Amino acid sequence: MTAALAESVGADGYAEDCVGAVAEAGRLMHMRAAAAVKRPVEAEAPRTPSVTGLGPRLPERDDGRMTSKERLLVALRGGCPDRVPIMDVIDWMPMVRLADVLGFDLPGEASPFRAEELAARLALALGIDGFGVVMPPGFVGVESGMVRDRYGNLYRLNEHGEPVLTAGPVASPEDVSGLAMASRLRADDFESVRFVRGLIGSDRPLVFYFLDTFKLSWLARGGMQNLLVDFVKRPEVVQALAREATDVTTATIRGAAEAGADALMMAGDLAGELAPFFSLEHFRRYIRPYYEEIVAVAHECGLPIVKHSDGAMWPFMEDIVEIGFDGYNPIQPQCMDIGEAKRNLGGRISLIGNIDCRDLLCFSEEEEVERVVRATLEIAAPGGGFVLASSNSLHPGIRSENYLAMVRTGLACGGYDD
Repeated sequence: MTAALAESVGADGYAEDCVGAVAEAGRLMHMRAAAAVKRPVEAEAPRTPSVTGLGPRLPERDDGRMTSKERLLVALRGGCPDRVPIMDVIDWMPMVRLADVLGFDLPGEASPFRAEELAARLALALGIDGFGVVMPPGFVGVESGMVRDRYGNLYRLNEHGEPVLTAGPVASPEDVSGLAMASRLRADDFESVRFVRGLIGSDRPLVFYFLDTFKLSWLARGGMQNLLVDFVKRPEVVQALAREATDVTTATIRGAAEAGADALMMAGDLAGELAPFFSLEHFRRYIRPYYEEIVAVAHECGLPIVKHSDGAMWPFMEDIVEIGFDGYNPIQPQCMDIGEAKRNLGGRISLIGNIDCRDLLCFSEEEEVERVVRATLEIAAPGGGFVLASSNSLHPGIRSENYLAMVRTGLACGGYDD
């Protein structure tokens, strides 16, 4: 890490590498927590705003080590890089808290992509190899506390500002023909990818996140329960929706590739913690053929593609491998053991995640986080094909100290012997 970059993230002096930078961030957090106990919040001096910007980029390595982009892409393709890569998707509020710990101001209101800019700054400051740029939903406000996305799905905004589905546009088979989902894409939907690419340069990876056909379909039906009933009673509706969702997804992949994405993450839960939401027979009838088409387009574009689904995915995992996905995320620890995943899937599909964001990163002490990360690396890292990440994302319940402990331990303990 350069002295100028360390200065831009508020470090006293600068660390010689990213491990030191994260340790410094943890030290600053503890100092600020202690100071907060000693003095009232209102006594704190106001912070001086700074000009929005990334500051100097991290230099390309000249020591023979891989760049972050090389490291992540090697791991996603099942190989063994110089170190286990680290990546994640971070919600806005956790990013705000981490920015405060690191001592830099938020991007200004005028920034066209505030969340993406902040994620890029955090990745650069902490030494994270990859982070996600999410396909914009195209929300438009329709009334107080309500928004509608590009496909006509209606949402209520909860107390955290997160959208909660209330209705979809497909109430009958006839409604499907009017969706024309692929026609709803706009030329500027991939501007966030171009924006971030300009910030991070060519040696750092950009992972593009988008929804899968199953989730796009059940959103259009106004809820998963409605689509699952269709699985049995109205299969023609399921197939028609899957066709619409696949067409827009393949168009999305091509747009992301053209804009500069390096890898893809297709998100959409297929399972709960006890079992999948539907049978393997239904998976092979309604899901697999469309996934195969999507993966083929991703590979045609030269991009590795990862399937994200929480839950107990074991009944579907052989199919996920056979379809050709390059990686699977997040190996939720409540229902999928990382050792079992490494034994049964290692060498056939890369594994991404497994650091518990439901309990461990929310409620445990840093020492426990460090212990779990070390244990996970010992199991999942040998032979390559593993990317360290949370078991879903960094949501508002995550303790910043614990995420810093996760990153610090990954950087310190994730190296491969030459």
